[in-house]
Amino acid sequence: MLRSLTTPAKKQRAVETKLRSVQRVSGQCSRELRAKVRFLTHSTQLQTNFCVRAVRLGFFVSLCVAVFGVVASKLNASELDDARTFFRTGDYPACIALAKAQVDKGVWNESWPRTLIEAYLVTGEYQAALASYEKALERFPDSIRLRLVGLRVYKMNNNALKAKEQISYLDDLLARASWRFNSRSDLVPLGEYFLSRGEDPKQVLKICYDQAIKYDPKSVEAHVATARMALEKNDDKVASQSLAKALALDESDPEIFYLLSRAWSSTDSEKSTEYLRKSLELNARYFPSLILQAESRISAEDYSTAELILAEIEKTNSRLPKLWALRAVIAHLQGRYQDEGECRRKALVPWSLNPEVDHTIGKHLAMHYRFAESVEYQRRAIQMDRNYTPAKAQMAQDLLRLGDAEPGWSLVDSVRAEDPYDVTIFNLKQLQSQLDKFATLEAPGFVVRMDAREARIYGRDVIALLSEARETLTKKYAVQLTEPIYVEIFPRQKEFAIRTFGLPGGEGFLGVCFGRLITANSPAALKTDSNWQAVLWHEYCHVVTLQKTKNKMPRWLSEGISVYEERQRNPIWGQSMDSTYREMILGEDFVPMSKLSSAFLQPKTPMHLQFAYYEASLAVEFWVDRYGMPKLQKLLDDLAIGMPADEALKRVPGSLELLDQEFSEYAKGLAGEFGNGVNFKKPSELEKKDMPAWLEANPDSYWGLRSRCVELIRRKSWDDALTATEQLKEMLPDDRSHDGVYAMLATIHRSRNDLKSERAALVSLAERSADCQQTLMRLIELDAREQDWQGVSAWCDRMIEIDPLRSDVQQQRATANEKIGRYERVIEALEACLEMDLTDPASIHYRLAVAMNKQQLTTQAKRHLLMALEESPRYQDALQLLAKMSKSTPTEGNEESR
Repeated sequence: MLRSLTTPAKKQRAVETKLRSVQRVSGQCSRELRAKVRFLTHSTQLQTNFCVRAVRLGFFVSLCVAVFGVVASKLNASELDDARTFFRTGDYPACIALAKAQVDKGVWNESWPRTLIEAYLVTGEYQAALASYEKALERFPDSIRLRLVGLRVYKMNNNALKAKEQISYLDDLLARASWRFNSRSDLVPLGEYFLSRGEDPKQVLKICYDQAIKYDPKSVEAHVATARMALEKNDDKVASQSLAKALALDESDPEIFYLLSRAWSSTDSEKSTEYLRKSLELNARYFPSLILQAESRISAEDYSTAELILAEIEKTNSRLPKLWALRAVIAHLQGRYQDEGECRRKALVPWSLNPEVDHTIGKHLAMHYRFAESVEYQRRAIQMDRNYTPAKAQMAQDLLRLGDAEPGWSLVDSVRAEDPYDVTIFNLKQLQSQLDKFATLEAPGFVVRMDAREARIYGRDVIALLSEARETLTKKYAVQLTEPIYVEIFPRQKEFAIRTFGLPGGEGFLGVCFGRLITANSPAALKTDSNWQAVLWHEYCHVVTLQKTKNKMPRWLSEGISVYEERQRNPIWGQSMDSTYREMILGEDFVPMSKLSSAFLQPKTPMHLQFAYYEASLAVEFWVDRYGMPKLQKLLDDLAIGMPADEALKRVPGSLELLDQEFSEYAKGLAGEFGNGVNFKKPSELEKKDMPAWLEANPDSYWGLRSRCVELIRRKSWDDALTATEQLKEMLPDDRSHDGVYAMLATIHRSRNDLKSERAALVSLAERSADCQQTLMRLIELDAREQDWQGVSAWCDRMIEIDPLRSDVQQQRATANEKIGRYERVIEALEACLEMDLTDPASIHYRLAVAMNKQQLTTQAKRHLLMALEESPRYQDALQLLAKMSKSTPTEGNEESR
């Protein structure tokens, strides 16, 4: 042993002599040579450091023997692969048995103890994981991968101090020997280490993960690590791209499919579900996928199925914090508050300061619009760990949705400073600068924020409609609201989506209500016809019902009441029975009332989602018709005190089974009455191959006759088409579809130059549809041609409900009201025109002056005359009116401020 120590000591002195010699030469060398010398100097310094450590620690020879012994014995790689396969497929006992046997043998490979510890953590054997970790540290004290596992081990053994020591040890190790970790295999664990220290994720991505992929494009570990980090920062795009590459390299890892399911959940639910299914196919006990599945069922208010899934997780790990956190969520949503507290207590047993527990509970309560409760849970999480940004980000969004703008935006700024990569927070911060430019309109009970230009065009209409809704619905539902209600109307769909969901997307949503906050798309943001007044009425109804129930109502009931109240306000708003809904009710798409919330979660198609809204409104209509409005109010009151929805629903009929049965009979009865006696038979796929034969065999089929009408119109066989379409109208006179029988008749009559009949058909359609923009524009054209200015004014008013931003509509509205002497409306229309691109602004100012003069708004009239003359100094009509007005004495005191 003495001899072995002498050798490295001699080597150390030789190296030091060489180092001094090199350093002397270094000062006399050229730049190029100096660079080479620096490299040599660095190499000799490394040799010196190594020898010094060998001398001080006194195990140089024994270390060499051990290393060569391991090399000589050769690790059985196939056994390690077997252990990893057991782990991936969920055979954790087999994985533990194999890994433990290798660890007990003293095999010199840190993969064995890491595999054993990971298996212990998954199965909830936290004390065994701790013992194995501390034993492994004796052999591999400088392993970054092992230390990172140890961080979790100590946390799950409720030892936060020891957990911090693992990071501190790595801090010190990298400070004094960073050269030891410059291999490609170290880049991913180094990235995880930097993230655990709170370093900038973008820098970690650039310096560690991207470099690892650059060195080895087939590194599955690096691709997966990138995806994990991206998902934590809500960057689904980067995550899906990285995971696609990982999947091409490895199709056997359930984690890849699980992460893919998360990455696609907000944009493609069908793809997300398929990836989740594949993950569980590879490992039926993979608890992240099972947790995701349980969360999905909780969102659908399918608590019994969620509990079954959680019970499966419990078989593998009864101490998993997220298991008990989700059980706390279910208990809260079911009004079992004592059980909620007990579940939370169990979730915190392994690690009493685990911020993820309260964050998870709060996040899921927020998904059910329990924002105030979520805020309290996020506060608890932040108290446990003041650097836990997920809780801060969630709390910021919760506060904004509660209408607490100042603290909400302040927290957005704080999170943005701490975590510049979080995509949701970045989007919100970008949106804030746009919101600052919005105009603010205030009225009793409201604060409306919208684009300044749009506010000047139809802001008064927004206030008028919301004020009417407030007066009507608060009385009807006997509720005292917490006000003001904040309404934000966005001119761009992307801004609406970011304010509402935190991320772009959600193209199918027209508006959303959070209780005290309504967000909505303006007509400028929509690519489809929609009645913005119906949307705001619908959303304000949510304000009433959500506040009445303290946000404790199932989604189907909230949506059902809002659609029902649309129809109460205007029969052509909302949705009504049609041939498609009839078929769905009488077919397999009908959902029992007690299960209606599930219809909103993962609809098969967009049509199924629309049907869910209609069926929910039909359920409310049934309740009011059968039990009366007081019973509906009582149902909402029961929900407000925390009574579970199923219990509240069955109090009146006696049981959910009876309720479902009675509602089914009611809905199917209405469907049967629609088109009573009409043959709604459709051709099969086989029969479609020979449609002429099928049509001949089924001459009385509604769908057959409709197909024939479409074909005759396509051929421009107008006489035959008229005969067939009139027959179709007799079959189903209450057709409300935009391309239905009345649209067909209008097309036929127009082609036959029968404008009177065309108008009658268009009026029939307009009386049945709230957003038939093309129909209304044609009616404006026809009535203007006939100088039916009352009709033009009425159709223009209908168009304002769809798109008040059309200058041609506002111009026609002004003209029609000028003809019939409604100067207040003339002023509104022309003021709107001034906010749009105009070819003749002088004329608009002059007409405004005339209308204002008629309303005795003399000062304002003169101002617009001067504006007209500024645009066109020789405008004779303006000059004459100005001269005439100047001769008379203005009655300033009678003017209204506008």
